[in-house]
Amino acid sequence: MADVSRPWAHEVAQGLLALGLWVTLLLRVGPLHPATLLLAGVVAFQLGVVLALRGASSPLWRKLRLASAYAVALALFSAPKVVVPALGLTVRDEVLLGIDRALLGETPAVSLAPYARPWLTELMSACYLSYHLYFHGALAWALLQPVEKARRLFEWMFTALPAGIIGYLLVPARGPLAAMASSFESPLTGGALTAVNDWVVRNGSAVYDVFPSLHVFMTCVLLDHDRREHPLRFKGMLPVAVGLMASTVYLRYHYAIDLLAGFGWFLVARRWWSPLPSYGRPMP
Repeated sequence: MADVSRPWAHEVAQGLLALGLWVTLLLRVGPLHPATLLLAGVVAFQLGVVLALRGASSPLWRKLRLASAYAVALALFSAPKVVVPALGLTVRDEVLLGIDRALLGETPAVSLAPYARPWLTELMSACYLSYHLYFHGALAWALLQPVEKARRLFEWMFTALPAGIIGYLLVPARGPLAAMASSFESPLTGGALTAVNDWVVRNGSAVYDVFPSLHVFMTCVLLDHDRREHPLRFKGMLPVAVGLMASTVYLRYHYAIDLLAGFGWFLVARRWWSPLPSYGRPMP
């Protein structure tokens, strides 16, 4: 029987990030600060789940253990919104904009503004929203598969995701739309999908969540998984992913360097992940 008692790779990655942030906040702003309490809750929840389910071998309980990583990921993703102000971290939009201008002359969000059209904004909003369908849909579908197959996706995604969140904390920034509002003569306009996308971004953003672009990083992680496990889905999502990545700059959410960093984060993570138990091999 497989050894289910030891922590899984994504649990270690998420746990180290949550614990590290909690200890840092505890020392810097005290135990009762809202940010400290948030991270304490994340640490307690994950530890409780792992301790309660570490010996469970039934598929149902193991899938519940996997699903708990999704809840932890959502909490960690939202953490920069409170952690950055709590720690007084410097916002780096000017640095990222400077890199774009050094490389390209101007950041793409500004360069593309004259070409904005309602129909194009609607299309780009659909592409941007496709990330959420892909991310959450792939996880939901995985939980309907055998445990070993589901675990391969969960471990890859939620071992990678904390690395992206660390980028948010090392280089906190708000993106062109928030940091460069005066650079745009008029707001982007579209239809129903544009309105839905605006609502999702306003209510789901971690505020300081541009570097690296998780829309690039995690889409690459998903495509890498699907290339091996779901070839048809990979072929279907590949052209969508191109539009998705273009939408991040057209909609003024990201600098070009954020996208390059997203690719870089993926290449480093994939290089590191390769030797771990993975596709087609027995899992511990």
